[in-house]
Amino acid sequence: MRIARVTLVAAVCTAAAVALAGCGSDTADGQQHTHTGSDDHQVIEPLSPQQIDADDTAITAMGMILSWQPAIDESKADALIRATAYLGGGLLAVAESGTRTEVRPDTDWQQWAASKDALSATCVRADSTPAAPEGMRTLVIDVTCTQTVLHASGRSTRLTPQLWRTTVTRTDDGWRLTDYRFQQ
Repeated sequence: MRIARVTLVAAVCTAAAVALAGCGSDTADGQQHTHTGSDDHQVIEPLSPQQIDADDTAITAMGMILSWQPAIDESKADALIRATAYLGGGLLAVAESGTRTEVRPDTDWQQWAASKDALSATCVRADSTPAAPEGMRTLVIDVTCTQTVLHASGRSTRLTPQLWRTTVTRTDDGWRLTDYRFQQ
């Protein structure tokens, strides 16, 4: 009986909190404004590489590889290291080596670093992905990635989408990105 009352009180309190949260506020001019949005900056963790398919592996890995923090990162190799969980083969060996291999610098890297800008990439499967026979352990997946420059001022600039040809390989522990190449 006591548990039922505690549950009822909790439900009533929750309903009241939800109702009050939806209320707007009156301003000096008598108009009511409803506040929307959130300043909650939670990090959205990507799915575990053991739980996603080949497409999502290519999309997730390339999104991480093309997301840069020039003010913090020594080079683009730091993004590759952040994607280690999604990598296999030679890419994994490079990421685990910890060395800053020669990565072609972006022409705007120094400017972004000086401005404390960051780049966030979003990727999607491209229609140009070649068909693969059922049961293949190595697949070629084309992804279109769009980088957005997140300026320290709060503005953002979307860059031209780029097509990347990726190779993913099935392992005993899930799919892993083993190669990627920029497509013209």
